[in-house]
Amino acid sequence: MTTPRLPDFLMLGQGKSGSSLIYRVLEANPLVGLPARKELHYFNENFSHGPAWYAEHFAEIPGSVARVGEISPAYLAREPLERLTAHLGRDLDLFFVLRRPIERLYARYLQNICATGKKGGFHVPARFLPELLDMQFDALTLAFDTFGADRILPLFFERDIAVPDAPFERKILAHLGLPPREYHPHLEAHRVNASVMPRFISTADEPLITFHEGKRYVIPKHRLIFCAQPRNTTVTRDPDPADVAQAFARQASWSGFVSEAEYTALQEAHVLPMADRLEARFGFDMSHWRIPPRRLIYAPAPPPAALQKDEPDAGK
Repeated sequence: MTTPRLPDFLMLGQGKSGSSLIYRVLEANPLVGLPARKELHYFNENFSHGPAWYAEHFAEIPGSVARVGEISPAYLAREPLERLTAHLGRDLDLFFVLRRPIERLYARYLQNICATGKKGGFHVPARFLPELLDMQFDALTLAFDTFGADRILPLFFERDIAVPDAPFERKILAHLGLPPREYHPHLEAHRVNASVMPRFISTADEPLITFHEGKRYVIPKHRLIFCAQPRNTTVTRDPDPADVAQAFARQASWSGFVSEAEYTALQEAHVLPMADRLEARFGFDMSHWRIPPRRLIYAPAPPPAALQKDEPDAGK
């Protein structure tokens, strides 16, 4: 049996920084081999499964590909970096994506609500922002000290991903020594795990007709619907009134936005000093982190697609 090729490049990702889009774009490249399962989390959560478990995920990659890699949203931390260095060696090409910290943290907060539906305001994760930034800085320092600047490609969400004709694919392929490909805007148009504000919708003895982004939805009677990212959306038939009350009590605890005042406080205390540190230590241009404070808010999540109904024909 042929021993699977292990990665010769990795993305040291953070959640809500474009890793799903990057995976989809690179997966479509015939010169790149990626595991069918996008998020292995081997070097952070699943290390106890052992190297054979990790290698199995690369067994189906054809030998004809030029590069084999892993796209992770969770390896930009000291422990995963130390583990992957010990396991894969230092002959690796790496890249990472940095996103404005407050935006990323709030998007991650909403994603966690979508996944769990638990109560709690944004002030809870916001308390950990300085710790998260320090952890990120420590990981970058370790990566550059271990692999060298020539083996590491820095990417920035606001400049390389969340812009028209996003250059991230061209930059990554050049970093990996691969020829450029035609840009795939259709992939970017269908973002994976796009951030939304989760919400509950309930109906009693009558159905509800509601509209979202110009689309008409009909909610049947006696339903409790948790509207979130599509994979997390749920529909409960004939819910107990106590469950409905608890659901809306949890929703009342969620932060529907980050105020300009909250943004200002976090930016001045933590984000701007970290921008200075990143520029001084690594030479990055962090001017895009020095934006005027603003209010962050996302559109509410739509009802399930199965409940979308066209307008009834006139006269019927």
